[in-house]
Amino acid sequence: MEQLTQKTLVMLVGPTAIGKSTLMNATARLDSEFARVTGFTTREPRQNDEPGQYRYYTQAELQEKIDTDSLVQYAVFPTTGQAYGTELIDYPGVFNLKDTLSNAVEDFKKVPFAQVITISVVANPDDWKQWLQIRYPTASNERKQRLEQAVISLEWSLSQIKDHYWIINRAGDTTSIASELIELVRNPIPTSITPKEADELYQTAKTLLSYE
Repeated sequence: MEQLTQKTLVMLVGPTAIGKSTLMNATARLDSEFARVTGFTTREPRQNDEPGQYRYYTQAELQEKIDTDSLVQYAVFPTTGQAYGTELIDYPGVFNLKDTLSNAVEDFKKVPFAQVITISVVANPDDWKQWLQIRYPTASNERKQRLEQAVISLEWSLSQIKDHYWIINRAGDTTSIASELIELVRNPIPTSITPKEADELYQTAKTLLSYE
C-alpha cells in the first residue's frame, strides 16, 4: 500500500439522497487532481447504480480476497449485511473522494494515506425530503433500511468534536458547493460549530423513519 502514502482520502459521510455522488462528480470535473473512489460490493446491482462505480463480488470472491490480503478495506452495511470495500486500483487521484459509511471511518483512518479528511454532508431538510422522495417514491424495505442508516449516520456526525468538517448541500448550486469542497480539502480548517441543518436533518430522518 505504499502508493497510498502520497494520496489524500476525502470521506463524505451523510444520509442517502443527500447528494454525495453528484457533489463528488462535480468536484472531479472542476479539479483534475480530485477523483472518485470506486469499489466493490456483495449486493446485487441496482438499476440506478452509476456505471463503473462498483464491481460486484460474491461472498466467496470476497472471502478469497480477504484470505489473500488483497483489500485496502471493507465494511458491512449494518442494516443489510452487504459488504462494500476497496482495492488499490480504486484510488486514482491525488485527492480521492469516497462516499463512506460512518461505521467505516475509523478503519479508513488506519490506512496509510498521507492525509485523511472526513466531511459530513447535510442539507435543508425540505430539500432532502424531496431528493429522498425522488429516489424512493414509495414505502419499501429498502427505503426503511436507508432511513435507519441515515439516522445512524447523522448521530455519528453530530457526535464528532475533533478534526471534522461540514458541507451544506443546496439545491441547484452544485458547482458552488463543489468549489467549497475543493477549498476545504486544500485548506482544511476544522470547526467546532455544528450547522443547524445537521440537527434539523437528524430530527427529520427520525420522524420519517417512525412513519415506515
